[in-house]
Amino acid sequence: MVSLKKKTIKGHTYWYAVEMARVDGKPKQVWQKYLGTAEKIVELKEKAAELPHIKLKSFQYGKTAALLSISNELNFIETVNKHTNKKKIEGLTVGEYLLLNIIGRCDGALSENSMQKWFDKSSLNVLWKFPHKLTCQNFLNHYKYIDHETSKKIEDDFCRVLIEKGITPHILFLDETNWFNYIKKGEELPQNGNNKQYRNHMKQVCMGLAVSEDNIPFMHEVYEGNKHDAKIFPDLLDTLTKRLTNLKVTTEDMILVFDKGNNSQVNIKDALSKMHIVASAKHNQAEELMNIPLKNYKYLYTNTQGNKIYGYREKHDFFETEFTTVVLYINASYKKQKKSYENSKAKILEKLEDLKRRLQSNRGKERDKSSVEREFNGFIYKDFISVFGHEVGEVPQGMKKPSLKFWIEEDVEKKRYAGFGKTIVFTDMHAWHSKKIAQIYNQKYLVEDDFKFLNDVLLVPVGPINHHTDFNIRAHIFLCIIGMIFYRYLAWKCKHLRLSIGQLVEELEGVRIALVQEKSGGKVEMVVEEMGVKQARLLSLLDLGKFINN
Repeated sequence: MVSLKKKTIKGHTYWYAVEMARVDGKPKQVWQKYLGTAEKIVELKEKAAELPHIKLKSFQYGKTAALLSISNELNFIETVNKHTNKKKIEGLTVGEYLLLNIIGRCDGALSENSMQKWFDKSSLNVLWKFPHKLTCQNFLNHYKYIDHETSKKIEDDFCRVLIEKGITPHILFLDETNWFNYIKKGEELPQNGNNKQYRNHMKQVCMGLAVSEDNIPFMHEVYEGNKHDAKIFPDLLDTLTKRLTNLKVTTEDMILVFDKGNNSQVNIKDALSKMHIVASAKHNQAEELMNIPLKNYKYLYTNTQGNKIYGYREKHDFFETEFTTVVLYINASYKKQKKSYENSKAKILEKLEDLKRRLQSNRGKERDKSSVEREFNGFIYKDFISVFGHEVGEVPQGMKKPSLKFWIEEDVEKKRYAGFGKTIVFTDMHAWHSKKIAQIYNQKYLVEDDFKFLNDVLLVPVGPINHHTDFNIRAHIFLCIIGMIFYRYLAWKCKHLRLSIGQLVEELEGVRIALVQEKSGGKVEMVVEEMGVKQARLLSLLDLGKFINN
């Protein structure tokens, strides 16, 4: 039972809500919460004179309780404990430690060192009681129980529960991403590579992710930062196929959607041997399709942004296989890509004109051809290498610098303009309507949204990765993925409320509990504070009151 206790510190009296329990047969204080000075409590009491209770302390409750509820429904703690071999001792189990890490990170505790401070201020401090501190080392000690194979077994069981709940994948969207980190000297995972946040000078860790049409992750794989998407694709496909086989999901009926960065003859053949595909091709792999007049395109549908999608359909060979191919066109994308291209082109031309002007002047230091080549190439963006032609001449007599000529490759630029606003999509699902092919491919934003989700500091961010060993990096990303599954399952469960993840989290964060005491000096109780209609519906739908009643 919670009771009040006073402490005198340096001559000042402070009041706490405390709870005593027997530990090893002896009475021990297992929990306390600072309430304030007597003056502060009196002030609160006077403000609440017209109320039947005095509020002693208030906590955010809704989001924390929702994550606890989802964990219980998906049997997270039991599943982790089943696959980890920890000797039974007093305190938290491995599953409980991992759950605390997930909830804490979802609530802004971005490192293991900050977990105790977060816990002390959270509603879990009222709901959970255990006899030891949440030190960084305690968390790292429990990471050791979830090696790579163990985490896969946990995910297998987790996905099995999702299927039992009615979330059976029929379409999977596969993509890759990476996160830079500040590791100077790591093991095999942190490597330099083509970073998506343009931090190529920093080491990074890569991950492949497959999500279902319900936006639920069904597979993730962490790999070295210097591996190209197309090179890692076979490993990701094998991991995904193994996961589906373990779940007794028939892969022959599965549709796999992926982007052109994964393309190769080996990868396409490998994917087709296991499941159906919807994929995209690079423009230079079917340049003749880029020249089809827009009058030959047919209207397919209007997307959620109000943009009309048009398509041109025919059979076409890619990687020695005939596919049904639909070239998609969006006028808004055409305008956006054209504007971006022309703005970048103008910036490059401005720098090149300045370089040419400086070379024509005899002032300044002498320059050789190689130094001019280096400066010229430094101005050209990667996507413009084939657009700009140039020639660095010899140093004219009486001058200190070589001449420079540059020009636009008109044929290359013409092809570039012909491709603006267009996407080449191919599939072996020949009976599908063009509209369905387009809609399925454009749903790949689901996995892209999940990557944004994993970068959102307000939800369950992967970064910053503060770990140095490969083992802990894998464990860290595994817990972030589980946290994302919690959120996605929560959204699926509440989908009839038509709230986005952000709106759902905002409503839940507004659900608060308070420690209150009757005016007559009775016992301290937990009560839910006043809330809105949507918050009340969430409280009822997710049965969040059960944690208070317990």
